[in-house]
Amino acid sequence: MNSLADKFEKRADMLQKKLFGKAGSDRFKDFCGAFGCCAAFISVSDKNEQAYVFRASGKTAEDAWKKAKSNAIEFINTENFDPVWVKADVTFKGEKKSLNDVLQSLSKVYPKFFRKGISFDEKLEKALIEAELNTASLINYKAKKISLTELNKYLAANDLNTLTQLPEEVVLFTCKSAFCDENGKVYELYSDSKNCGRRKSAKFNKETALGVITSAAEYLSMQVGMDGGFDYGFYPTVPKLIPGYNILRHASSIWSLLCAYRITGDKFTLENAECAIGFMIRNMAYKYPNRENNVLYLVEGTKKEVKIGGNAVAIVVLTEYMSVTGSDKYVKIAAELGNGILELFDERSGGFFHVLNFPSFSPRDKFRTVYYDGECVFALSRVYGLTKDKRYLDAAAKAADRFIEKNYEQYADHWVAYSINELTKYLPEEKYFNFGIKNVQTNLERIYKQPTTYHTFLELLCVSFELVDRIKAEKRKCAALEDFDVSELVKTIFYRAEYMLNGYCYPEYVMYFANPSSCEGAFFIRHDNYRMRIDDVQHFCCAYYSLYRNYEKLDAIREQSVKK
Repeated sequence: MNSLADKFEKRADMLQKKLFGKAGSDRFKDFCGAFGCCAAFISVSDKNEQAYVFRASGKTAEDAWKKAKSNAIEFINTENFDPVWVKADVTFKGEKKSLNDVLQSLSKVYPKFFRKGISFDEKLEKALIEAELNTASLINYKAKKISLTELNKYLAANDLNTLTQLPEEVVLFTCKSAFCDENGKVYELYSDSKNCGRRKSAKFNKETALGVITSAAEYLSMQVGMDGGFDYGFYPTVPKLIPGYNILRHASSIWSLLCAYRITGDKFTLENAECAIGFMIRNMAYKYPNRENNVLYLVEGTKKEVKIGGNAVAIVVLTEYMSVTGSDKYVKIAAELGNGILELFDERSGGFFHVLNFPSFSPRDKFRTVYYDGECVFALSRVYGLTKDKRYLDAAAKAADRFIEKNYEQYADHWVAYSINELTKYLPEEKYFNFGIKNVQTNLERIYKQPTTYHTFLELLCVSFELVDRIKAEKRKCAALEDFDVSELVKTIFYRAEYMLNGYCYPEYVMYFANPSSCEGAFFIRHDNYRMRIDDVQHFCCAYYSLYRNYEKLDAIREQSVKK
């Protein structure tokens, strides 16, 4: 046996000990008794290639384990394969079910959210774990079907006998699972439907938040190229690059780097943020040549358009940078971007015109997305804080009045939360405080129950908590707060913070991606084919940053609620 096989065997033995415990095969006897056999799966990855899955069935769990382990050792010896990551799954619970019923049930779940393994034969010789079914896209969620051709391709590629037809009945199963990382540390994994495949964790704490912020910022930093542009994104299981570029998402990604830098002080993060800011500024254009009080726009070059939201997020980035570094180098540019927003603001209605053509600056789309409105109020409030020019604050207030009039709480928009929190720093009126509370209270139950990791929801929650905390600290009048249960807000914040870890690129997840090492420590969007785009990572990073900076206050309320 070579050293790599010896390394694997040591890790496999630790995983077996974690899964089987003192009970041994008896821990799995209920499953074996019900189906006459058990199955074991051992996945190995060298961090550079997608995991190889070795599977076997046997009369007992130990029999299945020994066979799967033997298959893995043979591969490691033959291929001289380095088992950096090793994951183990053993069938624990199961049920027989009509395949048609299983497929029809897909209408009730998001894509990639079927979280059980499927065996296409009773002997469990053609059993595939959840990670295989989803990362290999063997289930067509939209059509509610499994393609026999695609399934057979996968079976053949894994040295399994193919099927002449899909069976009428299948075995659905969940596993006891564990994972061993590159340092030889073993983690027990969740097996339930919500958290399936992720390491079990203790109470979510400040260190948890710091860890994901740090790794996400490192990932984003590594996406910044020599010209300051980001590698925009890709689908990691295919793999396939996401075409095009979005300058607004470029800007928001810089913001998360600056937020992370506030915490970590990492110079590499700041340097890459500065490089990306340079790219952003090079994609700006003045509307009026040689005018002193000019109008500046952030340009979406690929689509030849100007989006008002781009101006807004660019302002957020530049004001954040100046706040972080103590610099005033971008005051003029921020004000000129603010002028661009004012040019597209309707003082009568409080609304914004959303999109212009470029380079003509002629009108294109009056409305593009509701998010632009919140972004603009947030940005105008920041420019006012920078310049004390009342034009910006007046426009922000008028637009916020429209939020109240048009019931913007219906959109569960995190940008609205950011905007109200920022506006009330300069205009602490009760009507805005009341609306800020309504914006979160209306959506609290919906957010708690959201099946996907939906990253912007945690931003909305945490920024709303900042608003609540400031209302109390400054003893502001706010009738809406009198009937608002802050402990429920805090409960939802910690629940979502924990739940969102299901979108974090833990190695036990990304080992099934095409190039695992390129994904580790970032975030993915499961229901969009595990999409990894810079703005996805940005929203997760900003959400956890907002939680991190308020952690002590949040935790105190959480502990107080537990004592009650």
